[in-house]
Amino acid sequence: MNSILIQCDFDNTLTEGNVSELIHEEFGPLNWGEIHSNYKNKLISVEESNIYSFKYLNISNSRLDEFVKSNVKFRPGFFEFYNYILENNIDFKIVSSGVDFYIYSALSMLGIDISNVDIYSGKSTFNNEGIKIQYFDFDNKEINDNFKYTYTNLHRSKYEKIIYFGDSHTDLKSSQICDVVFATDKLSKFYIENKLPYFHFNNFFDVLKIFKDQDLTTPIIP
Repeated sequence: MNSILIQCDFDNTLTEGNVSELIHEEFGPLNWGEIHSNYKNKLISVEESNIYSFKYLNISNSRLDEFVKSNVKFRPGFFEFYNYILENNIDFKIVSSGVDFYIYSALSMLGIDISNVDIYSGKSTFNNEGIKIQYFDFDNKEINDNFKYTYTNLHRSKYEKIIYFGDSHTDLKSSQICDVVFATDKLSKFYIENKLPYFHFNNFFDVLKIFKDQDLTTPIIP
């Protein structure tokens, strides 16, 4: 088994705010409000919400790329934290129910070479009507829910220690099978209400300090 993995959600975890929601608030489609409401009320999965909402979003890749680069905001300190991970030779993977094209656009703003980062997310195909979004498991089987948990469970069998970063209820199942949890927003609220151990963070300068104070780069679980 490998020693340590840092697994991170993307929207509102690495970034401030949800990039997918920013895109839809700017460009639609017309039924975005209904789709978003159904997701918030847990009538559809987060994966299904992206499948439905991007299906008829007929905007070019170049225009979306420009919009993302002009509007994305990473949590302060993420670039410094990413370099710290590289310096310590720790495996780092982004596992997100978001979509590949805007994750790539956002990371490019920091000068991060996406070919050097393992990124698991929705796959986008631009067509004449909109953007087709598909989610695949590690056997290339198409799935419409529990995307993050599917990959976290796979990583669980390959790593001695997983450090998880997330922000919402879609991170709950994944975080609960990991060894160390960093949580913010709704995920943080769950851990507080249930008196479960975790580390709260608002920015990655906080995270860097905790990593160094707690010596989290060692295989030992605190």
